[in-house]
Amino acid sequence: MRDTLINCLSQQLSEYELLTSMYPNQGEIVLSEKNSIVEINNFIDNKTEKYPSPLDFKINLLINNLKLEVFINLPALYPKEAPDLYVRCNQMNRASESKLNSDLFKYIAENYNGEVFLYTAICWLQENIEQFTVVHQELNQIEEQEPERKIEQYARFWVYSHHIYNKRKREEIIKKARELKLTGFSLPGKPGIVCVEGHHSDCNNWWKDIKTLSWQKITLRKTEKFPSSEEKTYKKFSNFEELNFSKKDLAKYMNELGLNHEFNDLFGLCNDT
Repeated sequence: MRDTLINCLSQQLSEYELLTSMYPNQGEIVLSEKNSIVEINNFIDNKTEKYPSPLDFKINLLINNLKLEVFINLPALYPKEAPDLYVRCNQMNRASESKLNSDLFKYIAENYNGEVFLYTAICWLQENIEQFTVVHQELNQIEEQEPERKIEQYARFWVYSHHIYNKRKREEIIKKARELKLTGFSLPGKPGIVCVEGHHSDCNNWWKDIKTLSWQKITLRKTEKFPSSEEKTYKKFSNFEELNFSKKDLAKYMNELGLNHEFNDLFGLCNDT
């Protein structure tokens, strides 16, 4: 196992060095953890038995006057396992950015063949970004024509993930929830739990965006709907935040909010009547 891991990490470093030679300017490539390259080298050179953290970095690209942030997270066994890529562009609206990431994820799933793939993915972005610019323009025109939103149901979504550890995914969960003015919480770890509440369409849009990120397993475990006129009665949270709780602490927290039945549903426990 160690030999396999060393081989994979060596390929990761070689590909990372290639990318830094292609994008040599300061700020073009940014490591999430400054010491990650040193940690990987120390492991490869048998200077430590401690497994290094996954290689996680961002590439800032300028393509067709669009400023793209390409977030890259490499599993320990990449390139035997597929890379995790996500693109953020402040010049795109939420829907077109989501479409871009969905298509990129699909491209990787269909074309990844167990070999280094980052440059191939970047080439795909360069060749296809224009179509998402058109989508962005069309969506803006549609949004300008849309009438005011009709009164809709208030909702609460419960999401259960095999795990939530990745820093970038955690940031996206919070960022998109706050953009849509949703309240609730995110609980990283294994398993990972997220609760969002707000207008049903906003919860649905949040879920559409989040599930396009690459996950080992993530499901919308439960959806609750309430009359919009009774929002104040059913709303349980005042903001959206990331929690750092044990399962026991989470059970206590949700019980205090009157959500003990929901906790039991999430973890497959029986609800006493």
